[in-house]
Amino acid sequence: MTKEEIEFSWKRTLMAAILLAAYSFIWEAVAAEYGTDQEYPRQLFYINAVLLAGLCVKFELPEKWRGQLAAIIFSLSTVSCFLEIEKLHENEIGDMKFLFAALNYLLIITVFFLLHAVLNRFVLTIALGTGIFTFYGLLYSFVKEFRGNGLRAADLYAVQTAVNVAEGYSLEFTYDRIEAIMWMLLWTLLAANLHYRHKKYDRVKSCAVSTGLVCIVVSLAGNTTFMEENSVKPYLWELASSEKDHGALLDFAAGIPYLKMRSPSGYTSEIALQIESGRKSTSVQCETVSAEQKQPHMIVIMNESFADFRKLGDIQLNQNILENWDALTENVVKGYVSVPIFGGWTANSEFEFLTGFSNAFFPSGTIPYQNYVKKGTPSLNSQLKEQGYTSIFMHPMDATGWNRKNVYQALEFDHTYYLEDMEDIECLRHVPSDRGDYEELIEKFQEQKQNGPVFLFNVTMQNHGGYTWGGMENPVQILNPQGNYSKAEEYFALIRESDKALRELLDYFDQEQEPVVVCMFGDHYPKVEEELYDALENSSQGTQVEKTAREYQVPFMIYANYDIPEAQYENISLNYLSTLLCQTAQIPLTDYQNYLLGLYEKYPVVNVYGVKNQEGQWFTWDEAMEFEEIKEYEMVQYRNLFDKK
Repeated sequence: MTKEEIEFSWKRTLMAAILLAAYSFIWEAVAAEYGTDQEYPRQLFYINAVLLAGLCVKFELPEKWRGQLAAIIFSLSTVSCFLEIEKLHENEIGDMKFLFAALNYLLIITVFFLLHAVLNRFVLTIALGTGIFTFYGLLYSFVKEFRGNGLRAADLYAVQTAVNVAEGYSLEFTYDRIEAIMWMLLWTLLAANLHYRHKKYDRVKSCAVSTGLVCIVVSLAGNTTFMEENSVKPYLWELASSEKDHGALLDFAAGIPYLKMRSPSGYTSEIALQIESGRKSTSVQCETVSAEQKQPHMIVIMNESFADFRKLGDIQLNQNILENWDALTENVVKGYVSVPIFGGWTANSEFEFLTGFSNAFFPSGTIPYQNYVKKGTPSLNSQLKEQGYTSIFMHPMDATGWNRKNVYQALEFDHTYYLEDMEDIECLRHVPSDRGDYEELIEKFQEQKQNGPVFLFNVTMQNHGGYTWGGMENPVQILNPQGNYSKAEEYFALIRESDKALRELLDYFDQEQEPVVVCMFGDHYPKVEEELYDALENSSQGTQVEKTAREYQVPFMIYANYDIPEAQYENISLNYLSTLLCQTAQIPLTDYQNYLLGLYEKYPVVNVYGVKNQEGQWFTWDEAMEFEEIKEYEMVQYRNLFDKK
C-alpha cells in the first residue's frame, strides 16, 4: 500500500486516543465489577482497541474492494444482531423452524435498509442498527430475568410502569450481555475504518429495497391464512414456549396486530344476551341481605406476589411463614385461585377480580388496564355503588403504574389514594410494608364508614421483586430442596411479615361493631430462582399440565367478623372470585354473575393457562375453544365489555 493510499490526521489521532482511553477505562471498570476476564470477550476487546487505534489513519482502498467490504459488513452485522438477540434470551437458533428464523432476520434487515434509506450514511446505519437491536436484546433479557418471560407487544403500553418498579431490581451485565455490546462496537468500528464513500444512487437503491421489504412484511402480517396456518402469532397461554419457538423479535412483532380486539366468530349482541339469560346456576342460590340486616363493609386486598410454595412440591423451611393464615378456620372461605399471570403483570389479576372477565379471550400479552377499560366498564365497584357503597381504591405506589389513575377514574371509585397521598408510611427494604399499608387502610376506612357501607380495594406493594436488598431480620432458610436460593429466602421472609400484618388487620376488624367481610388473594407467584421451581416440580405428582397449572394458583380467603358458613375451594379461577365474595356477603348478584355461577358448575377454572372441568381434567385453549360453553362465554364477555347497550 503506497503513501498516497494512506492518509494520516492529527485530528483523527486525537479523537482515536480519547476514545481508546475511555474505552479501556470502561472495560477495566466493568472487568473489575463483573469479572469479564474470560478469553473470548477479552479477544473482542483487543480487536476493538486495534480498530479504535486504526481510526487515526484513513486507508484509501480501491472502490471495488470498498463496496464489497461494505456489503459484507452490512450483511454480517444484521446476522450478528439476530444471533446475539437469541443468545441473550438463551434460545437455540438451530431448534427454531426455518420459517421463524427467516422472519426474524427479515425484520432485522428491513430495519437496516430503512435506516440507510433515511440516513444515507453507512457508518451511521451500522452504528444505529446494531445499537437498536443490541439494546432490544439486552432489554429483553433483563425483562425475562425479572418476570420470567421477555418483552411482549402489550409492553408498549407499560413503559411508565416499568420505570416505576425498576428501582427494586439490580442489572447485572453478564458475559453474554457484555459480549453483545462488544459485537455491536466491532461492527461499528469496522464500518468506521472502512471509510466507505456513498455513491450517487445508494439512497435510491436503499429506498427501493426497503420499500420492497416493508411490502413483504406488511403483506405477510395482513395474511390471516398465512399467520394462522403457520402459527405466526404469540401463544396465548404459554409465553415461554412462544418466545422460544418464534424467537425474541418475531414473538414481539407478531403480537402487535393482535392488540386490537375482534368480536368472536358468529357473535351478535342479541345472541350473547340470550346465552347470558339462559345459562344460569340451577343449584346455587344467593341469599341477600334482609331489611333487618346491615350491609357488611367490603375490604379486598390483592397482596403483591402472595403465594404458597407448598402447593408446588416438597418444600421445607426452618419456620412456618404462614402460621396465621393456616390458623384461620372459623368464619372463613379459603382455597386457591388460578390467576392469569406468573411473575409479573399485576394489573391483569386486578382486572379479572374487579370485572369477572377472563384475560383468556384477549390477544396474547394484552394488558386490559392499558387497552380496554373505559367509563362504563362494569365492575364490582359499579355493582356495589348501586347498593349504596362508598368506594375507595388505594395502592402505595405511583398513580402512573399500569394506567391506574385513568382506570380507577373510569371505574368511578369515589376516592383513590396512592403513595404520594400517604405520609410517613412504614417501609420494609425501601418498599411500603403491608403493616404500613394496612394502617393507611384502617385510617381511610374510619374516615368513610359513618357515610354507610364501604367498599375498599387495596393493592399492596411489600412483596414486589427484586429480592436482592438483604438485611431481613430473622432470615428464613430453605431446608429442602437444597441449593442457593437467596432471592427465594428473602421473599419468604417478606411473606412471613405479610402473614403477621394480616393477623393484626383481622384482629382490628374483629373488634369492629359493624359487619365486615375481608377478602385477600395473591396476584401471582414471584420471580425467584428458576432452580427452585424446577426442583419443586420434580418433587410433585401429576401430569406436566397439572404441574405448570399450580404455578398459577395462589391462596385466597374471605373472612367475616360474623358467622358465615366455612368452605374450602381446591381451585377456582379469579374471574369467579368477586362473584363468590358477593355470595358470601349476601350482595345481590348481577345477571352476568348469575351466568358465571352456571359456568362455574361445569368449568371451575377458565384461565389464560387453560380450562379445567368439574372432573378435574385440564384442557389447552386449542381444545377448550371447541367446547360450546367456552365459545358462548367468549360471546357473553365480549358483549358485557365491548358491546353492552
